Order: sequence, then structure tokens, then C-alpha cells
Amino acid sequence: MSKLLFIVILTALSLTACGGILTEVPTIRPAPPTYTPPPPRPTPNAAERELSDPAKIIEVIAGNQFTITVRTYPSSEYHWGVDQALDTKIVDYVWKDHVFDEPGNPNSSGRDVWRFIAIAPGRTTIILGYYRGMTIDTIQKPVFTVVVK
Repeated sequence: MSKLLFIVILTALSLTACGGILTEVPTIRPAPPTYTPPPPRPTPNAAERELSDPAKIIEVIAGNQFTITVRTYPSSEYHWGVDQALDTKIVDYVWKDHVFDEPGNPNSSGRDVWRFIAIAPGRTTIILGYYRGMTIDTIQKPVFTVVVK
């Protein structure tokens, strides 16, 4: 009988321990996001700082990057922008950099170097506009023809 009593007590204790109500929901914390620094932007080389001629066709191989460089002057009122949407099946924008004619002098005129990537073979145009403030009127509107091979 003592064996039977021992088994009953042991069973009762086991059922009590397992039959409790779960009061906390375990939480699984996601891994913290990892910081991926942006790739370094290359400094435009001497050839990339040369002013681009809209009369010359830009020829580039698909997958390669190319630049368009325009003159800019030290006025906060004026800025360059893409005037018409790019044909992103053929070319896409990468970044724009400003290079001062006199490094260290923030009032110096300079050049805006626009970097694009050739996506797929085709022919397209890139139209830049030189805008005053937030207006839609442009002072200059050069049209660059790009042929991707």
C-alpha cells in the first residue's frame, strides 16, 4: 500500500507541476539590424571634371558608369536637376558631386559631376536643367544623347 500511496502522490505532484497555466508568453526578439555603410563615393578624376559637351554623343557599354559634368556658380539660388525622367530601362542615376574650382573656398564656382550607370543597350537622352530656387523655369537645359552598347 505504501508503494501505491507513493505512486499516487508522485502522480499528483507531477500533474500539478505540468498542469499550471502559462502566464507569460515567451517573446522572440529579432536580431538587431546590422549597419551597412554606403559604399564610398569616388572623387571625380580629372577626366570626369571636364565639362561635358551636349553636341557629343556619349557612348558607353551596358553595366559601366559614366559622368556628365556641368558648370555651376556660387549662388544658393541656382541648382542643377534632371529636367525629364530618365529612361531607367537604359540608364539610371547613381549620384551627383560638386567640385569647387578653388578647393577650400565655398564661394568658388565649380562643376557638378553627375554619375549615371548604363543598364541595357539602347539610345536615350538625359536632359539637365539649371533652376532658380524652387521655380520650374530653367536658365539652361542641355540635352545629352547616350548610346548604350
